[in-house]
Amino acid sequence: MTTWVDVGALADLKFAPGAPVKVGEHWVALFRDGGDLFAIDNACPHASAPLCDGTQFGGKVACWMHHWEFDLRSGACDVGKDWGVRTWPVRVVDGRVQIQVDASTPRA
Repeated sequence: MTTWVDVGALADLKFAPGAPVKVGEHWVALFRDGGDLFAIDNACPHASAPLCDGTQFGGKVACWMHHWEFDLRSGACDVGKDWGVRTWPVRVVDGRVQIQVDASTPRA
């Protein structure tokens, strides 16, 4: 079973460049790229640095700590396939950002 979790009004989120939001027990980083919105895990798998504080460019974000790059669409990492991050389906409904979770997503 999947459900959409409201994480706040788009107008209230602070993008710098990403905006951190909590979904259950997970921290997720939201990014704007052109007219699209993307959601990925907020922790770099290398040293747990928050990806929302990285450098965003060309559909990617680079971790500020060691400069690993993550694709905003797929979560793939430039270092190798075993280092990617989870991506989350995201949508905006009536100005509110919603992230899709499934039954395996731990709840807070």
